[in-house]
Amino acid sequence: MPMSRASSMIRHTATWIVRAIRLTAASRLATALKPTAASRLATGMPLAAAARLKMAATLTACVLTAGLLTACGDASAPDEDHLGPLVPRLVILCSLPEGNMVNYEMAQEFAEELGRIGVTMEVRPTDFAVLINTLYGEDMDYDAYTLGWSGRVERLDPDMFIHSINHSSNAVAGGNNTCRYANPAFDVLADAQRREMDPLARRKIVWEAQRLLSEDVPRITLYARANVQAYNHERFTNLISIPGEGLFNEWTPMLMEPLTDTHTVPIVASNINLTSLNPFNARSAYDWRNLRLIYDKLARLSPEHEPRPWAAAAWELVSDTIIDVELRPDMTFHDGQPVTVDDIVWSYQAWMDLPESYFASFTHPIATVEATGDLTVRFALHEPYAPFVTTTLAQIPILPRHIWEHVGDITQYANEHPVGSGPFRFVRFRTGQELVTERFDEYFEPASVDGYIFKIYASPEGVLTDLELANADLISYDLIPAHINQIKANEGGRYSHLRVTEAQDIGFFYLGMNNNRPPFDHRAFRIAAAHLVDYDYAVDVLLNGYGSRGGGGLVINAANEFWHNPDVPLYDTYHPERARQILQDAGFAWDRRGRLRLPAE
Repeated sequence: MPMSRASSMIRHTATWIVRAIRLTAASRLATALKPTAASRLATGMPLAAAARLKMAATLTACVLTAGLLTACGDASAPDEDHLGPLVPRLVILCSLPEGNMVNYEMAQEFAEELGRIGVTMEVRPTDFAVLINTLYGEDMDYDAYTLGWSGRVERLDPDMFIHSINHSSNAVAGGNNTCRYANPAFDVLADAQRREMDPLARRKIVWEAQRLLSEDVPRITLYARANVQAYNHERFTNLISIPGEGLFNEWTPMLMEPLTDTHTVPIVASNINLTSLNPFNARSAYDWRNLRLIYDKLARLSPEHEPRPWAAAAWELVSDTIIDVELRPDMTFHDGQPVTVDDIVWSYQAWMDLPESYFASFTHPIATVEATGDLTVRFALHEPYAPFVTTTLAQIPILPRHIWEHVGDITQYANEHPVGSGPFRFVRFRTGQELVTERFDEYFEPASVDGYIFKIYASPEGVLTDLELANADLISYDLIPAHINQIKANEGGRYSHLRVTEAQDIGFFYLGMNNNRPPFDHRAFRIAAAHLVDYDYAVDVLLNGYGSRGGGGLVINAANEFWHNPDVPLYDTYHPERARQILQDAGFAWDRRGRLRLPAE
């Protein structure tokens, strides 16, 4: 039954009180803030809502009474013999708090809101590598989760966020459609936008695809986080901050220059471990940000987002379905073996033979790849594929055939000592500690630094300490709000050697729902769930304003201006009364104990 307005106000106040208690337990994230900002984070309330805390004492008794009344259920509920089955107990997998406090807190908030409508959900904080393995595993055994898609520069093209993560062909074990969304009408649009070569006509299709996603809500975008990062400007210069990636993009390690002779190997700080050194198993942005510096690609997108021939000297679009690529001469792998067209053909064919791989959406359009000369390769496509250069040539790594053709099952190969042809050569990796590289001097455009160390920390606090002590030179992830404010305040000049950078993010963080499992297989439930998310809480409180709002079904946000559809109506407002009404209208009902029941058959 829909809540009365008074009951809603009581419950919303109770929500802030519970959040205050939970966030206070995590107050170590705010210890370095100035008192006003620290109070804002530790209490879980925006400054404009601080008056709510003053009401806590007088409302506590009302909150407890309302909770007891809810637990007793509704005496006017229909005969339970005519109700559908109970909504099953659910589990949401989320980040560990030290990995992503915002995702962790939003999972807690969502579970609390579901509890208020009679659904039990357990919040299960999960190690990042375990979470990835669960989502991409054969069993597909999960209900819901929180995660994010980084805004890598290749994803300025909409194909990743339209086709790869939403097309039903990818809703399989190993595929990127981990929400298991399937809508034939959407698939038609997702396929059509790939074939359309005219950008304006293609945008029209992409906009229509976004409209369908906003109606179906396969996932709930919670927020986009501003790429606020920092680096040591007294040691290094010429760093580039790219929207969606920030500082540790594929150009900064190649272009940054040391300012002293004593610090020529920058230490890049991360609070997330790497999950795999095998390109065929790598699933996370953290893996690929390193692998793309060890392995080379035929094309790279410039800092201005323009495709550049890279390991390719040039390419020619013979027709809409034929692309000839000329390989740069005299390249070598890190073990001294030459890079040949056979390596190119083998690499692409290997990805093509894995129909459920991370890059499946970008290799499916290829019909054949063959060497046509000592330095030339021809790609024949099944049909026109508009973003072939920006999403396929710019992402598929070149692998040494002389190593990989002898390893057996390429998806199971540990690849403990990667050998690529990129600008940095692998030295060693100690899981949970560091990845060490050195400059590859034989590279056609050698880096200015002597290598880099990707250092892994247990928590953001450890990173901040090492930034302060100059034991880390730049970070590979976005600073949490408390640390942004602390560095900007620069009390006592402790952070004078650091420079803060900020860029927009075209990626997003979201609440994923397994569309193959009840209750998330009901579109109405997913829409109702989008009304149970407090988007203002995510942006104004947890991110302290360093980000933008999400919404049900949002996948291309306003930062990607050309492809974003500004006219799509989004479910982006916290409205629990509306959520209950949507459920009731769809045939859901509550029993006498206040438990939500699925629609009766």
